[in-house]
Amino acid sequence: MSRRTTLALSGAAVAALAVAGASLSWTIAAPRAAAFAERDLARRYGLGLTVAGPATLTLLPAPRLTFSEVRLRRGGHDLVASEGLQVQLGLAGLLAGRAEITGLVLERARIALPEGADRDWAEPAARLAARAAAGRGRHLRRLVLVDATLSLRDPRTGHRETVTGLNLVANWPRPTAGLDLSAAFTWRGVPATLALSGLRPRELAAGAESPVAAALTWTGADTAGRRATVAGSAEIEGSLTWADETPKDGPAKEASATETAKGGPRLSGQARFATAALPATLAWLGIAPGPAALTGPVSLDGRFLARPGGVEWPTIRVRVGDNQLEGAGAASLVRGRLAVTGTLAAEQLDLSGLLTGTGLLTGTGLLAGTGLVPEAGLSPEAAPGSWSRSPLALDGITSGDLDLRLSAASARLGPVEAQDVAAGLLVRDGTLEATLGRATVQGGTVKGRAALASLPAGIDARLQGSADRIDLGGLFADLGWPRWILGRAQGSVALDGAGSSLADLVGRLAGRAAATVEGGEILGVNLADLAQRPETAATALRRGGRTHFERARVSLTVSDGVAEIGQGQLRGAALAASLGGRIFLAERRLGAEARIDPGPDGRAGGSFAIEGPWLRPSLRPLTARTLPPATLPAAASAYAP
Repeated sequence: MSRRTTLALSGAAVAALAVAGASLSWTIAAPRAAAFAERDLARRYGLGLTVAGPATLTLLPAPRLTFSEVRLRRGGHDLVASEGLQVQLGLAGLLAGRAEITGLVLERARIALPEGADRDWAEPAARLAARAAAGRGRHLRRLVLVDATLSLRDPRTGHRETVTGLNLVANWPRPTAGLDLSAAFTWRGVPATLALSGLRPRELAAGAESPVAAALTWTGADTAGRRATVAGSAEIEGSLTWADETPKDGPAKEASATETAKGGPRLSGQARFATAALPATLAWLGIAPGPAALTGPVSLDGRFLARPGGVEWPTIRVRVGDNQLEGAGAASLVRGRLAVTGTLAAEQLDLSGLLTGTGLLTGTGLLAGTGLVPEAGLSPEAAPGSWSRSPLALDGITSGDLDLRLSAASARLGPVEAQDVAAGLLVRDGTLEATLGRATVQGGTVKGRAALASLPAGIDARLQGSADRIDLGGLFADLGWPRWILGRAQGSVALDGAGSSLADLVGRLAGRAAATVEGGEILGVNLADLAQRPETAATALRRGGRTHFERARVSLTVSDGVAEIGQGQLRGAALAASLGGRIFLAERRLGAEARIDPGPDGRAGGSFAIEGPWLRPSLRPLTARTLPPATLPAAASAYAP
């Protein structure tokens, strides 16, 4: 073997041994190593470092110090307690004999923010921002958290919140480059992931706009008693700025002074949000669902502008269930209470989902899952076919504020379809008001207003409405009711009541109602034939028949759940009849009397009782009352003329 070959092999062996040695971890004195790293942490971020465990040094593939049982401190507070800390060092600084920390890896760190610790984090953050804005000196290029736990106090509620299983990787290779971050964590029992890219800390620290793209996803099974799966996603593409605490001086800034009076981030751009269960997602975020409790799957897509405590959507597309709407909106959050305003329009709108699980009779529940009644079901003392006796409360759906204006070319509520709909929903603390500005139903116009207000025990309800030229036959067919009367109807209603349950409320109703039907007919009975043969009244409704009329009118005066029939009249070409009596709303029962007037052609009249359940009434002829013959005492003759 030649001398040159021997030297080459020897050099290669020495190099290999050197590389192998540099790749190994060498145990070194922990206090001196900690003091070496602490000098850079203190100089750049004002943080102190204490180490209780051993320390090792590794040179390749990159110089790094590894510590065990580490604490990062400031102001007498332990900001971070970690089982392991890896400090990545710049090679140039290490050769010059000084520490230049380029990366940190914290293993199973416990990051706690006790009372007053926000001030301890303020200076390190301010130093980092100043260095980034100036573009001078080395910066932290990489931060990694492995199975970390973050504990902090929610500023909205003051409650302690904990994020567990936090795995985070943040890369910022150059001061002029963007920062990329990815994280996975569990919060309130729900796993979530976060990805952020394009953020430029240097521009942001200098007060300029920085592009940003972020995506957040969360999914979890039923936890903490929630009845729906918490799942959804949010994506943002836009720009981020950080406003000063006070607005800039000068007349040109007067218009925007109120907007920038409070410092903090300003985020604008395009946003997309989707969740399979909005009430469960809001509850997971610690936000009272309020009126959102009436919804299910929801998605949003549009331009937005977000400031501390609020967000605006100049243009937004909303999908609620199968409904697609477009318009504008805004939302704000004050002390955990969500307030939403919006003006939305749709070609087709199906609100039948709001009635899912809804019913006014026992056995069906009333707005189950919304807080309007409890989930447990109905009172055992309520019999089938009666009004529900479950307690009524608005707390569940009035825990947030809503001011919503809706318009739709076509809308459906349950089985009823309407066109040219303009409606509104207003929810405030303890009150709910729904207005129907206009709607075309079966060729006629409908308007109305319903208002509910919380009481110490139950609710106060008020209803006003009017209808004009409604086709009753078509309306009854849509509702699935028997088509017992046809014609064009107009009417009005004004009712109010208060109660702790629906049965209690109906039993206390008071108000007035009136209806008029033009050019119609009654199906199922021939009143003229019934007057001629009153003995057939028991089977008249089963035999069928028709009664044509020109005009029918009825007015009701309601008091304590009983409707008194004031004016009940029916007029036809050869027939006249009147109706009187009562309708017992609480018992869902009729107690009325119909009188058929004798005809001009000598046709006999008659009176009939209409009794029983209002869905299955029965007819019974009433005999004419005759007075007994009058007899005068003998002494009375003295007074006779």
